[in-house]
Amino acid sequence: MSVSYYRLPLDLEGILERQQLPRCSVQESIAQHLYLMLTTYFGESRFEPDFGCQVWEQDFEAMTTMRWKDNVQHSVEQSIRDYEPRLTRPRVEVAVSDFELKNVHQRIRKRLEVTVSAALHRTDEPFAFQASLFVAPLSID
Repeated sequence: MSVSYYRLPLDLEGILERQQLPRCSVQESIAQHLYLMLTTYFGESRFEPDFGCQVWEQDFEAMTTMRWKDNVQHSVEQSIRDYEPRLTRPRVEVAVSDFELKNVHQRIRKRLEVTVSAALHRTDEPFAFQASLFVAPLSID
């Protein structure tokens, strides 16, 4: 059975004009969903207040502690178990690094690296996902 998934972000103008929406593979759909989980804070979704992860609940001053990384890791793993049924045996690794921005105002920001290893539920095929986010304040790599 072939299932197709919609590519994010949805083209709402295309929907109104009854155009065919762009599709993607199951792996790309899962990656988009995981990225959405990482960039969503608890309570942001009115219809599912528990959707998201704990990254945005934590104090950014304490980012480099092992406890902070462990909390984020467990939060992401729990979100995957709760909201991504297409994956099994998720393992999450979290790393925080300093990243120097070289522009007019040279400064160092914290970069959060999240790596997910899992298996596709249907086929048991390996699945890997990696995302980088600049935090405090959030911006996308």
